[in-house]
Amino acid sequence: MRYSKVISRLSILLASLLLMSCAAMRGVNVGGYEPPPLADRGGKLAKNSAGTTEQEETEIGRHMAGTLLGASKLSRQQNQQRYVNRVGRLLTLHSTRPGLNWHFGVLNDNDVNAFAAPGGYVFVTSGLLNMLDSEAQLAGVLAHEIAHVTHKDYLNAMRSNNLLGAALDVGAFVGSAATDGRMSSTEREFAQRVVNASKQVYARGLDKSDEYAADKAALDLMTDAGYDPYAFVAVMQKLEARSARDSGMALLLQTHPSPTDRLTEMSTTMDSMRVPSTVQTLEKRFQQSVR
Repeated sequence: MRYSKVISRLSILLASLLLMSCAAMRGVNVGGYEPPPLADRGGKLAKNSAGTTEQEETEIGRHMAGTLLGASKLSRQQNQQRYVNRVGRLLTLHSTRPGLNWHFGVLNDNDVNAFAAPGGYVFVTSGLLNMLDSEAQLAGVLAHEIAHVTHKDYLNAMRSNNLLGAALDVGAFVGSAATDGRMSSTEREFAQRVVNASKQVYARGLDKSDEYAADKAALDLMTDAGYDPYAFVAVMQKLEARSARDSGMALLLQTHPSPTDRLTEMSTTMDSMRVPSTVQTLEKRFQQSVR
């Protein structure tokens, strides 16, 4: 299949996920918190710290998301897609970048993993989702990936390792599609560079410091949204228990610090946190929505 068709299908899929998330947000609350209506700020062009506009960042992320969806399709379990979008969107309202055009999806993949891409793309595998026991555990996983987006970890990794090319002007590639709707030669070059870079980054992983920072940010974010942060610790304990015997953990262990090391870092963070008595885990709602 031509890459332009893959991207076209991706746009349709992501648009449907966005509609799911907006509809699912109506009436959702955690600990009595009712989120305000989502604002559409997808056209924002303010420069970020790396000198890339939000539109350019989203375009890079769109092609990176296409790489992930080229390897694993979205799950057809629409109830799971709606639920993950609802939890993810609630978390983003408490993040440092609530105005991004966030998209969340469940990949039909039995491996245990989760991924993010610049511009607000977050995916969790069905293998990881089926391992969880509560909405708070899911919130911890999603919050970790949200942190990678808000920290611009993937953008920084590609730039620091020169994976997009030393002289690449992202702005020159954005909006350069041919007038007949097909990808122009300039856009195809840009897409191929991003695809090649994303494959390397996803296979190599981010720096350990980025992963530890995302864990810490996830604990803060999920707590702010009303979830029990100890649920994310429980996720890490699950990973630790399975890591030595589960082949579906191979990529996650290759690209992340060991669950034991992450638990040690998280313990330090938890020691200094003040966890409100109102935080929730929401096991029943999770079971009703996912199983």
